[in-house]
Amino acid sequence: MASFKAGRLGEDIKRELTAIMRELKDPRIAEFLTIVRVDLSNDLSHCKVYVSSFEGIEKAKESVKGLTSASGYI
Repeated sequence: MASFKAGRLGEDIKRELTAIMRELKDPRIAEFLTIVRVDLSNDLSHCKVYVSSFEGIEKAKESVKGLTSASGYI
């Protein structure tokens, strides 16, 4: 039951983060950045977000830096 709840919540987080990322104006964030997976801790207090970019690994790394700097907004 808990894993079902975590999976459903992970999908909700993924959907919301995708919407928020569209609003960000940071030039470091790739236009074609995709959230691949969201992993939640057992107690749902932390999540780890995996991203991918069609523009390559270097652009994905740069995008993560942009997302990190926007973490207060996100």
